[in-house]
Amino acid sequence: MSRDYSAKNLANRPHASTRPTRDYLEAILNNANTPVFLKSIDYTYIFMNLEFERLSQVSFTEARGKDDFSVFPQPVAELFRSQDQEVVQRKETIEFEETIVLPDGEHTFITSKFPLFDHKGDIEAVGGICTEITARKRSEAELREAEEKYHTIFDNSPLGILHIDDQGVITTCNEKLAEILDTDVEKIIGRSLLKSLDDEHVKNAAETVLSGRIAHHEGLYRSLNSHKIVYIRGVFSPIFADDGAVVSAIGIVEDITARKETEEALRRAHEELEQRVIERTAELDRKSRSLKETNIALEILLEKRDADKKALEARISENIEELIRPYLEKLRLSRNESSQKALLQIIHTNLDEITASLAHDQNYASVLTPAQKQVADLIKHGHTTKDIAYLLNLSPATVACHRQEIRKRLSLTNKKVNLQSALADTSL
Repeated sequence: MSRDYSAKNLANRPHASTRPTRDYLEAILNNANTPVFLKSIDYTYIFMNLEFERLSQVSFTEARGKDDFSVFPQPVAELFRSQDQEVVQRKETIEFEETIVLPDGEHTFITSKFPLFDHKGDIEAVGGICTEITARKRSEAELREAEEKYHTIFDNSPLGILHIDDQGVITTCNEKLAEILDTDVEKIIGRSLLKSLDDEHVKNAAETVLSGRIAHHEGLYRSLNSHKIVYIRGVFSPIFADDGAVVSAIGIVEDITARKETEEALRRAHEELEQRVIERTAELDRKSRSLKETNIALEILLEKRDADKKALEARISENIEELIRPYLEKLRLSRNESSQKALLQIIHTNLDEITASLAHDQNYASVLTPAQKQVADLIKHGHTTKDIAYLLNLSPATVACHRQEIRKRLSLTNKKVNLQSALADTSL
């Protein structure tokens, strides 16, 4: 049964006028949101307020006159009894932090337990006021967990991390940042990004983040210790107070030297490749032009070959007409066996000469008349003027004139050169 400790109900209770102090005190305690209880010197309950009933899910009616072992589980009862005994023994108020399991789960309290004395100064009761700190303890645990995670990340991060205050002074940093900057943590902490550095880009980034905006910085950094130069990239984020003011900032710094070197190597390789492509294209253009020129030359050679072929055919035809056919006609008309043999020998020799002339370029055919060619051919093969006159039905004087003209046309005049030998070194 619930208890009504409202002012209206108390006014209507019997003997209210004789017990105002106690009734009003109970009303105050039962309207408090803090659990309150009283136990007699034998540790039995003589009072518990409504908040205590709500949390413990035990009504005062059930707990009145009973001790903790009759109300709570054994571990909880033992804890409460040991605390009550310590208060009685020490006769003073004691605060306990306790975590107990109630029906709705685990709760943590700060409980202030105190002794109540009678007019003789003896303890007649033990009271307690409980302040629940479950939410606070949970928040503290979550905060500790978050801090542990943060410190794990902070200490083991592959990136450099630093904090700066609202004046741009570095308040803390991790070892990775010191490694990137090739210095010591102690030399970094306390430096001002606004005053201690000569890099205007870093100063601008610090001013930007302290104005409440995310800032970026990328550039070269020279170590203070070894003058080592690294290429770094930094991102700075502001941290705000509840009123929106910037109270500090956090920076993440990355060493991108290797990446920059790779990018530079790729850029050079790209440029070299482009240059090679240009050179190769130029080479292919040259070869293409050369090929075109070769093709033109081949076309000219083929045309010349066709012309030479036609000239050769004409030359062979002319030689046959001049050196073979006349002797064939004479052979047809001749009845003298000796003459026939001589004509056949001439025909045979001339055919050999015509065949051999295909492999030579030098000849006298172009400078001699057909009659002179016949005479020159017979001279070449060792025939005398008389033989030639007989074979060609000419007079010896005419043959002699032909001989002189042949020497003239072959530029042999006034030269001690045998005409037969000179003609033997030429082709038809």
